[in-house]
Amino acid sequence: MNEFNLKKRDVRRKAYFDKNNLLEINGSNLINDKLKFMSKKIENCLVLDVDHNMDVSSFNNTEIIDIKDIAIVEGKFDAVLSNFSLQIPLFLNSSDVLNKILSKLNDNSLFCFNVITSNSMRTIQNIFLEIDEKIFDGVYRRFGPFLETTKLIDDLNKSKYRDVVVGIDNLEINYSSLSKIRSDFKKFGISNFFNEKQRFKKDFLKFTNKLFSKLIDKHKYIPLEIEIATFTSWK
Repeated sequence: MNEFNLKKRDVRRKAYFDKNNLLEINGSNLINDKLKFMSKKIENCLVLDVDHNMDVSSFNNTEIIDIKDIAIVEGKFDAVLSNFSLQIPLFLNSSDVLNKILSKLNDNSLFCFNVITSNSMRTIQNIFLEIDEKIFDGVYRRFGPFLETTKLIDDLNKSKYRDVVVGIDNLEINYSSLSKIRSDFKKFGISNFFNEKQRFKKDFLKFTNKLFSKLIDKHKYIPLEIEIATFTSWK
């Protein structure tokens, strides 16, 4: 059984994803800032995001693909860039993904990408842990996958990437309604794609709305914390 329902992810992405959402723009800006300090001239670039906001106007040639199609891309590149699209692939099989990307890089070429780390969404995760325990007497995996920065550094080193550097940036969005959180999750492309059957209980939504309303009345808002790790490395 697959860890994730990738068909569901693709359907929801086509229906709801907004490439101009706050998370995507922040991630793109982080990558753009890294590229400004590159002394190496980038002629050919491979972007692993079908929808992206990264500035690739200075490159002579840019190819844009999904990671699943990387094996059929011809030639090699001076840079490979990705803004969050590797989140699930790296979680499932980081060694395979990193080796495939390495095979598409020229010597002395750049790999730069963003992921969401395990320090993200702590508040909202704790809220749903309480809800699940109350309604289901157990918990479901509702958020993620999140990635460990130290593990990715180790994986990059094992795959023979050089000069691995990671920058950490924190984004906090304050919400005053549950409906807005649900809407933004769809726009961000980070809905729940775990391949698990969840029991239906009509009390779940009722209790969730009640708890969120109570928390917002008391604290004025609920924060959504997102920690972004931006990796740069070289072949």
